[in-house]
Amino acid sequence: MNARTIGRKIGSFFQHHASATVREAAEATGTSKSSAQRQRRALTRRNQDPESWLWETAEGFQWLIRLMCATIYLFGIRGGIGMETIAEFFRRLRLDRHIGVSPSSLHRLTVRIEGLILDYKEAYEQGKGGCAHVIVGADETFFEKVILVMIDLGSGYILLEEGADDRTFLTWRKKALHALQQLGLRVRYMVSDQAKALTKLALEGLSCQRIPDLFHASHELVKLMGARFASNIRRVERQLAEAIVTVALLKEMGTSPGKLQVQEQVIATLQAEQQLLLDGQQRYYQILQAVSATVHPFSLMKPRPQTSGEVMIALYDLLDTLDGLRAAYEIVDTKHRLQKVTTQVEDMASGIDLWWTWVRESLRGYALAPEVECWLLNGLLPVVYWDIQVRRTSTAALKQAYEAAHKAAQDRVQRHRLTAELSAEELSRWNSWAEWIVTKFQRSSSAVEGRNGVLARMNHAQRSIPLQRLKVLTVIHNFGITRTDGTTAAERLFGEQFPDLFEWIVERINDLPLPRERLASPLYQACPALGG
Repeated sequence: MNARTIGRKIGSFFQHHASATVREAAEATGTSKSSAQRQRRALTRRNQDPESWLWETAEGFQWLIRLMCATIYLFGIRGGIGMETIAEFFRRLRLDRHIGVSPSSLHRLTVRIEGLILDYKEAYEQGKGGCAHVIVGADETFFEKVILVMIDLGSGYILLEEGADDRTFLTWRKKALHALQQLGLRVRYMVSDQAKALTKLALEGLSCQRIPDLFHASHELVKLMGARFASNIRRVERQLAEAIVTVALLKEMGTSPGKLQVQEQVIATLQAEQQLLLDGQQRYYQILQAVSATVHPFSLMKPRPQTSGEVMIALYDLLDTLDGLRAAYEIVDTKHRLQKVTTQVEDMASGIDLWWTWVRESLRGYALAPEVECWLLNGLLPVVYWDIQVRRTSTAALKQAYEAAHKAAQDRVQRHRLTAELSAEELSRWNSWAEWIVTKFQRSSSAVEGRNGVLARMNHAQRSIPLQRLKVLTVIHNFGITRTDGTTAAERLFGEQFPDLFEWIVERINDLPLPRERLASPLYQACPALGG
C-alpha cells in the first residue's frame, strides 16, 4: 500500500471521526501510529481550501486523474501548450498541495501518456487491413525535416506521416510500401499534384493510376485569374476614392464648371471600369464553380450518371471560355497556368470511369436482377452521393445546386416501385453499401493539405515537432478524433469499433505525481533565500 493510499484511508477516517486519536486511526486503518501521525500532519497541511476534502476521497482522486489526463492530452499533446502554462493552470485550481504540478512532473506524466498512446496503436492497428483497397492522397510538408504524408482519402486515416531526409521517389516508395504492407492495404488509385516523384510513385511504386488533384488544378486558375481581378479592382477603387475627394475639394474651392465636369467624367469612367471588372470577376467565379460542379460521376443538369468523356468535353469548354475571359481582360498567362490545367483534364476525368468500374465490380458478387441494379445505380446511389456533397460543401452556390440535385434524386427514388417493395432491412443494407462506395470517389487531396496545415500550426506552437510526438499525433488523428457522425478514421477504414482512446489511457493511469515536500524546519522558515 503506497503513501497516497494510506493517506486517503486515514484522511477518510478522520473526516468521519474528527475527535478520534492517532492510535484509533492506526488501528482502524491497519497502519503504525507513527505513519498515522505523519499522514495526519500531511492531511492538515493539504486541507487549506474549502474543496480540499474532495481530493482526499477515492472518487475525487479518480476525477483528478481524469482532469490531468484530459488537460495534458488535449492541451499539452494536441494543442502544443507548454508545461509551464499547464503547471500554472493547476496551481490556479489550487491543486498543487494534492498532486505534483511542477513542469518536470507534468513532463514525466506526458511521457507516460504518449507511451500509452503508442501502446494503443500496437494493440489495435496491426493486421486490420486485410487486403482492402484504398484511394490515397500524398504530399510533403517542410519543417526541420521533410515530413511525408499519405492519407486514405475515403476514411481520413493517416497511413504515413514520417520525417525523411528527402522527398525522392525511392524514399517515397520505401516508406509508402512499408506502411501499406503493415496494414495489408492495396492502393486502387492515387490523387496528387504534378510532382514527378509522386507521379512515379503511383505508376511504378504502387502500380496504380494517378488522378490529378482538382484542388491544385483549381488553385492554378485562382492564381491566374483571381489575383489579377482582385488587384485591378483594388486599384480602380483606390483611384475612384481619390477622384471623389478631388471633386469635393474643387466644389469647396469654387472651381469653374468646366474643370468639375472633367473630374466627374473621370469618376464616370472609373465607375464603368469598376463595374466591368466586377462583371468579369463574377463570370470567373461562375466558371471556377462550374469546373468543380462538373467533375462528378452524376450530372447536375440531367438525372443520370455521366462518363469521363462527357466530363472531358465539359471541362474543355469551360477552360476555353475562361481563356476567352482572360483574353478579354488582357490577363497575361506568363507561367502557362491554363495550359497546365488543360493537359490534366483527361487524367482528371478518368477517375470517374475508375469509380464506375469499382461500383460494378462490387455489385457483381450479388447477382442482382437488372431492375434492382438499375434502381441502385440510377436511384439510390445519386441520392446518397449528393447528400454527402451537400454536407461537404460550404460554397453557397454549389450547395444550392447539390441540394437541388439531391432533392430530384430523392423524388425519383420515392416514386420507384422497388423502394416500396424492399424490406427495411434490405433498404438499410443497400444504404450502407451506397455510403461505402461513395467514399471511394475522390477527386482532391485537400485532406492532405489540411493535415499539412495542422502540422504547420503545431510546429509553430511547439517550436518544432519531435518525431516521437509526431507518431503520437498520428495515432490521435486516426483513433482519437471523431467526425460529426461519431466515427474515427480507424473505424471508417477498418469497419469495426475500437475502445475510446482517451478512456483507454485514463484506465491505465492509476497514480499521479506527488506534490513537492515542503520543508518545515525553523531554519527553512526563517531564511528568505530558502523560501521561508
